[in-house]
Amino acid sequence: MVDEEAEKAAQPPPVPTIDVPDVLGRPHQLVRATRKALGRSKTVVDTRGTPEVIPLHVSREQADRALRIMHALLTEAESRGHQVETRTDLHRGQAEHQMVIVIRGHALPLAITEQTTKVPHEPTAQEIRQQQRNPWTRIPKYDHEFNGRLALGAPARSWYQHSYTYRDSARWTLESRLGHLLHDLEQRAAAAERRQREEELRKAEQRRRWYAAVAQARERQVERHRAKVLVEQVEAQRRADEIRAFCRAARTRADGASAAAEELEWLQWAEAYADRIDPLCAPLGTPPDPPASREALRELLQGDLYTHPWPFDSKGRWTPPEEDVARHP
Repeated sequence: MVDEEAEKAAQPPPVPTIDVPDVLGRPHQLVRATRKALGRSKTVVDTRGTPEVIPLHVSREQADRALRIMHALLTEAESRGHQVETRTDLHRGQAEHQMVIVIRGHALPLAITEQTTKVPHEPTAQEIRQQQRNPWTRIPKYDHEFNGRLALGAPARSWYQHSYTYRDSARWTLESRLGHLLHDLEQRAAAAERRQREEELRKAEQRRRWYAAVAQARERQVERHRAKVLVEQVEAQRRADEIRAFCRAARTRADGASAAAEELEWLQWAEAYADRIDPLCAPLGTPPDPPASREALRELLQGDLYTHPWPFDSKGRWTPPEEDVARHP
């Protein structure tokens, strides 16, 4: 038995359609700006090099239809809480104008163009005369003529080129695919947001591990330094006892006979020196920690020492940029 209700609930909801008006009563502000920028050409409309308008490259006959399509798409996008913007960036030293729909903070550029058909080129009289004067003159074999089919999607040379484009076909019109296009843009923005979040988590984990490694290296450095000081103190105390024993033996070697003044002076200095080097002649305490600079920890810390800001200040105190990247060393 198949649970039809559960199966229907598991199916993704249908993509809503976007209605394109036959006449624009109150066109979108970008549509109005684009309409003003169309120019007086009776054959070709090209606004791709014009700032603050919709990038458009169509025949004059398709211009009105293209603007109605863009009005429907942009109006629907804004009704869903997305932003519609125009931007100008530099590309290889040249200004590049774009119109973008910003979804979840991700800007997705759009342009509407008319497809072309390749047809045999008919040489003009001027071309024939030029070729007669110069045999090396090349006359094109084909022309590309607009065929009335519109395409809407990522513009050429953009980061998203060939990523999302819907067009007229023998089976459907571009108007019927606007809902799918907007749905596609929303899915791409959601996927980009997931990738960005995953990348942020990956970098945060890398930071945490790096600071943890620095903290562990610092612990090993301090441990090694204290052990070295302790061994030096034990060795100094042993040498001090040996010096005192030597002095006692020197004083008793003559079986109580008085020693020379010069010898007594030397023994007094030796006993005083033993007291100076004996760590037990003064209160004991934990020695100061060694410097916590990159150079000081280079031997103990594997990898790049400049991957992240250094977490120790000039006094060796643990002051990382983020409190939770590693525990206090």
